[in-house]
Amino acid sequence: MTMIMKDIIVANEFAMINIPKDSTKKDKVLANQQLLDGVFKIHRVSRESFQTSFHFYESRPDMNKTIFDSLSAYANRHKNELFRPMKIPKAISPLAK
Repeated sequence: MTMIMKDIIVANEFAMINIPKDSTKKDKVLANQQLLDGVFKIHRVSRESFQTSFHFYESRPDMNKTIFDSLSAYANRHKNELFRPMKIPKAISPLAK
């Protein structure tokens, strides 16, 4: 769950920064959803199974804290990598058409 959450957070940050600048994307919400669908595909989970798991962890603060502590530690360890501008090849970018 931690790695999926990490990738979702990174995808959402990418979407917030890049999708509004992309004039070819008429439907910004759809473009963001496609990006998230790519994350789910990489991790081989459906949106529904992710949401079920997410709701479970939300109801268990002790387990949820562990996930977010891990995400925070990961972010601190990889701060330079995470904030470096990314170039995604058009062939794998869900934003490319």
